[in-house]
Amino acid sequence: MASRRTTILDVARAAGVSSATVSRVINGATTVDKELSRRVQAAVQDTGYVPDALGRSLRRGGASQIAVVAPDSENPYFMQIISEVERIARTQNHTVTVAHTEDDLGLERECFRQLLGRRVSGVLLVPVDSARTDLAPLIDAGIPVVLVDRAVDGAATDVVATDNLDAGRQAARHLHERGFRAPAVIAGPPTLRTTEDRATGFLATWRERGVEVGPEALLRGDLHVESGRVATEQLLADGIADCLYVTNNRMSAGAFEALRGRAQVPALFATDDDLWTRLVTPSVSVVHQPVRATSRAAARMLGQRIADPDEEPSTTLLRSKIIERDSTRPRGREEDG
Repeated sequence: MASRRTTILDVARAAGVSSATVSRVINGATTVDKELSRRVQAAVQDTGYVPDALGRSLRRGGASQIAVVAPDSENPYFMQIISEVERIARTQNHTVTVAHTEDDLGLERECFRQLLGRRVSGVLLVPVDSARTDLAPLIDAGIPVVLVDRAVDGAATDVVATDNLDAGRQAARHLHERGFRAPAVIAGPPTLRTTEDRATGFLATWRERGVEVGPEALLRGDLHVESGRVATEQLLADGIADCLYVTNNRMSAGAFEALRGRAQVPALFATDDDLWTRLVTPSVSVVHQPVRATSRAAARMLGQRIADPDEEPSTTLLRSKIIERDSTRPRGREEDG
């Protein structure tokens, strides 16, 4: 049976230092303490470690392989991110490996294992879960990671995402200014920070404007179409809300399906400017995330992280914009104060 390939983590353990320190020494950083550098170099010799040529080639401007890991192979938002990153990578002579986790933590762990075997130079990751995704396999192997769209709690990692609290606040202001006064929101699982922040910002803004919002105003789905439809049908059965904000694009499609063809339904405010939102009747107002700017910023940040592993992690938040369509037009009633 073939012997296991020595990794940067093996060198770090042998030298008694972090994998980041090993990476800095191997890549010629001059800021590492001389004694630490000596220990790393000795550990490299003792373990027989061979530095990853793929990762080093990216820093030198040559061909390399980066990975984009997204949770949903059918979600137009994530497909746009992948497409934009691939376009940028081609201009920089890099190849892109794409993997999907289908919002499953077990698949995510297996994906990380496979990426370690492929010796990718860096990873752009949309994590499955803000609380439970474990980045340790990648970080311990010295692979730079940039989180896209979703953060991971407590991870000292670069993040490029939408300002989701602000997105929820924008949605609430838009609906309030058009006379709606009985809001509801469909969020994803509580541990998914993106949809949770959107829902939090949305509900807080209504309360700040003097609108009473009870616990029944918050419904939950699992980010997929069917859960959006089921939650909206529950909302219709309750018969209280006059407007609905859905914090994810797939659940937004399910909500529209539940509302379609019915009279006197709540105003629908969706997430992301997917093609269907423009083609249906009534056309659907959306909070549009800056997907191209997000992809460009994430790709640029990954290149910087690979070139300089010592740089402090940073978070970049981009602002969404409102696109108003027929679904949230004022309904012709007087606003109450």
